[in-house]
Amino acid sequence: MLLLNLVVAGMITFTVVQSREAYRSRAEITTQNLAKVIDANISGIVSKIDIALLAVCDEYERQLTTGAIAPKELNSFIVRQHKRLPELVALRATDPSGMAIYGPEVTPATTKSLAHRDYFSSQRDNPALGLVISKPLVGGISGRWMIVLSRRVNFPDGSFAGLVYAGITLDYLSQSFATVNVGKQGLLSLVAADRTLLARYPKLSRPPGAPEVKIESPQFKALLASGQESGTYRAKSSVDGRDRIYSFRKVSLSQPLYVFVALATADYLAGWYGEVYHGVFFMLVFLIITIALALIFSRQWDRSRRAEQALKALEDERLKMEKLESLGVLAGGIAHDFNNILTGILGNISFARLQIAPVHGAQPLLEAAEKAGLRAGDLAKQLLTFARGGAPVREVSSVAFLVDEAVSLTLSGSNVKGVVDIPPHLSAVQADVGQMCQAFRNIIINAAQAMPDGGVLNIAARDVLLDAANTVKLPPGPYVVIDFTDHGPGIPETSLKKVFDPYFSTKPKGRGLGLASTYSIVKRHGGSLSVVSRVGEGSTFTIHLPSLGRAFQAQEPEATASGQGSLAPVSILVMDDEEVIRQLAEGMLQHLGHRVRTCADGTEAVSLYREALQAGRPFGLVLTDLTVPGGIGGREAAQQILALDPQARLVVMSGYSNDPVMASFREYGFVKALYKPFGVEALAALLESLPSLTREENS
Repeated sequence: MLLLNLVVAGMITFTVVQSREAYRSRAEITTQNLAKVIDANISGIVSKIDIALLAVCDEYERQLTTGAIAPKELNSFIVRQHKRLPELVALRATDPSGMAIYGPEVTPATTKSLAHRDYFSSQRDNPALGLVISKPLVGGISGRWMIVLSRRVNFPDGSFAGLVYAGITLDYLSQSFATVNVGKQGLLSLVAADRTLLARYPKLSRPPGAPEVKIESPQFKALLASGQESGTYRAKSSVDGRDRIYSFRKVSLSQPLYVFVALATADYLAGWYGEVYHGVFFMLVFLIITIALALIFSRQWDRSRRAEQALKALEDERLKMEKLESLGVLAGGIAHDFNNILTGILGNISFARLQIAPVHGAQPLLEAAEKAGLRAGDLAKQLLTFARGGAPVREVSSVAFLVDEAVSLTLSGSNVKGVVDIPPHLSAVQADVGQMCQAFRNIIINAAQAMPDGGVLNIAARDVLLDAANTVKLPPGPYVVIDFTDHGPGIPETSLKKVFDPYFSTKPKGRGLGLASTYSIVKRHGGSLSVVSRVGEGSTFTIHLPSLGRAFQAQEPEATASGQGSLAPVSILVMDDEEVIRQLAEGMLQHLGHRVRTCADGTEAVSLYREALQAGRPFGLVLTDLTVPGGIGGREAAQQILALDPQARLVVMSGYSNDPVMASFREYGFVKALYKPFGVEALAALLESLPSLTREENS
């Protein structure tokens, strides 16, 4: 057994070593191929710019041959060339003294002399240079880091008449590199022949006036000295000290440039480390198995018993897996079942409170139990809000409540402090509480992530009245505006237009769904979401929501149903698959003075309604449960009943508060929606709210 384990350990070690070399070889090939791709890309960019420079030089020299320059004509020509190359930050021409006097955005107030630039003096003193590419510099007019490509312009006699130059920003080059995947710690760079770093991704932050960065790698120096135009080597970066495999390649240009592609050792060996862990794990497992077998053989264990134990362990594991799988099914219906149970509890509690005198000693106890049940109902509602999408189930709500709920849930225990400034008389809104709270939480989470070292999140709200010409492009009317202001690093201007796009994120591990879903939720509520940000100062997300134009008022407790019947008796059909709810609804409705029939599914409900209709005594109202497991639910039953009697009045009941039928019940033929759990007060209020169930109609 010992010999066998040594052999297996040797085989695993050999395989792991070979695998490491294979990973390294693949990394070298990858960097070489990427270097070829970037070489072609940079060559193409420079070639396009050089063509434009040559065209402007030709036009400049043509006008010189006529004896005089037509500035307007030359400027127009340069502008046309510039428009064809939007990546250029500048395309201009100078006079012999170095003053940039031709080209877009050149005015006497902004023109600068280039006489002090190295590339200018080189072109002036050497007619045969051709295209010259400068080292990184800060543009005198634009004030941005760039490299300059220039060509000499000659008078007809061959003397120096000035030069034409084009500027391309380092940010543009870095962004073009950003499309290439080199891992989390890889890099791409463009290097001049004197080893000056021209552009790099990830880019280095360099203030104006900072010294130029040079590549100090001994391997690169040696390869250049030997005349190599491409090569691959492994070294630690002279900039950040990370160990990488580098491949460089000379760009096919008249002036030498080198593109570098580097993959970090930690990135390209990430898969290999996993293989090492698996190999070690396998060896440990194999060692344990062999030791176990040795013990089995040496002690002559009962093999049949061991087999039974193994089978039992497998059976237990299978049962565990089945239980885990059933949790997914359970989660989908838990809120519905929970609300059904709560309906029975809360309904009976509210019904019991009607059976005893208001001064009875049990009233406070029943009221406390009812409040606890309502809190449990809120928990079920929170479970339902995890499901995104669907039409909002709106109710009148307070923005202050929604904000406080989101802040307490999100910032509890964090190092970010929420400062809320909401006036007490702020107008109420109609919103899906779960969806809107989730939208606020997404923005607050985004703000907290923008301030990892802690900070303050300011949340303020105000009433506004938008006119027809409002900038947020919303219908005119009253709105509530909520501002969420963080003091993080801000969002770059290039990212602002994409911040609400799905799957776009400025965070390395971000999924890009939070702000996109917030935008969708606000839009579904008839509002708007916008953002304003300044780099280094922070960001403000602003939500406009349609308001009711009046302050929110907490709902007063409903008056206890007297049971004497404010309506004339009505014949009511109740369909629910839960017997306890059928019994409860029947008892409460009879207490309210109405006649009640109950049934367990939609098929029976349709049959009972048909019989009553044929007998000339149709039901005045039908209460149907939305979902009936294994049978016809309320939606299908309602369609069949309305086909029998278009004047039928139907109310849908469900514990799925996020179901689209509950949100748009009228579109499915219902006159009202009743949310579970409910009590006798809610049932009485529902009957009172139906305009067709008046005393006069039923008297």
